[in-house]
Amino acid sequence: MKKANSIPSRKISFFFISLLPLIPALVQANEFPITPLPPVINNLNVNQPAISIIIDDMGYRLKSGQRAVNLPGDLTYSFLPHAPHVNKLSQNAHEQNKEVMLHLPMEAEAGKKLGPGGLTECMTEKKFNEVLLSSINSIPHVSGFNNHMGSLLTKSPLWMKRLMQEVAMDKKLFFVDSKTTSDSVAHKVASAEGLNSIQRDIFIDHEDSKIFIQKQLRKLIQKAQQNGTALAIAHPKEITLSELEKWLPELESKGIKLVSVSKLISLRQQRKLALWKKPAQQ
Repeated sequence: MKKANSIPSRKISFFFISLLPLIPALVQANEFPITPLPPVINNLNVNQPAISIIIDDMGYRLKSGQRAVNLPGDLTYSFLPHAPHVNKLSQNAHEQNKEVMLHLPMEAEAGKKLGPGGLTECMTEKKFNEVLLSSINSIPHVSGFNNHMGSLLTKSPLWMKRLMQEVAMDKKLFFVDSKTTSDSVAHKVASAEGLNSIQRDIFIDHEDSKIFIQKQLRKLIQKAQQNGTALAIAHPKEITLSELEKWLPELESKGIKLVSVSKLISLRQQRKLALWKKPAQQ
């Protein structure tokens, strides 16, 4: 005897079959599916804009590197592989609970000299992987990497796939696309290969001018207020360090939170799931 409220099994089967075309889209929507990231900071208001700043090109100059590491706040430092002062400076950064990255040299269109650890299109796959792993292993406390130059290599889906697959195999590193070319596919490929990934929004100091640096720092805050998060890259130059030493202590009074890059990625993921509400202008 049939129950009055029972649903025929054929209708149930048809319902689940009808959902199958939606599954790939749901999977693709999860852009960062594999490596767990740090939880979002407890004292960060859900509507508080957050920024990260990476100091690139670290490891070759001890004095300016030490000054950079001693900057106030939760900055992130990206070291060139096999640099002479990488061990000392990365250890110092780690002791201050600051994040350490590998600044991985990649071939540029202009053919600029890459230095140790550079990746090029003319390498065999075996050589490419050997150089990559040697570069990763040369940075103590490394938790992520970004490209140094790379306007040629980051445009290649083939080489970016090889790179991200090799990293994803056994290294739980996040990736930052420095966006040295607007044609870069690095961030897209990294995400597709399961790496936590983000791309640079602002270059702070590609012009050696106090006025220019101040303008870029204002842009960084505006972008964070508009979108919830923003990521900048700077360098351990005298003029940049002087401006950051004055600017960083004022961030809290501006309602901006400075966080490490891994935390920014985690925060950006979280805010993708909710509508970012731009704070009211003071």
